[in-house]
Amino acid sequence: MRITALSPIVLLLLTPLTHAYTGDMTYYDPGVGSCGIASGPNEDVVALSKEIMRNGANPNANPRCGSRIGIWNPKTKKKFSAKVVDTCMGCKKGDIDVSPALFKKIAPNGDGRVAGINWGGAKVGG
Repeated sequence: MRITALSPIVLLLLTPLTHAYTGDMTYYDPGVGSCGIASGPNEDVVALSKEIMRNGANPNANPRCGSRIGIWNPKTKKKFSAKVVDTCMGCKKGDIDVSPALFKKIAPNGDGRVAGINWGGAKVGG
């Protein structure tokens, strides 16, 4: 029986995750998002779908705000971390919307929407 080892990057990504998703990645121009955190286009920030954010009466108090997620592009083998700062109202449950700079890092040849992006984190719910 042959045992195949996982790459260190895959292990690093999978170890801290309690929830993992796959979906499309798009980009947007961040500002002051639903978390009340001011962010710019060169920061590594992300907006999650309204189904995952589940904002209450005061979205600034959302425990997902300020948490970090790992994002993995299986095609390029690139992994990055991003801070949750906003809600993506047009995203499906597994989709994410990231800053333009982070999009270019993860998918340098992407045309604005990249399918099959894996991501997750301990505080993103499910």
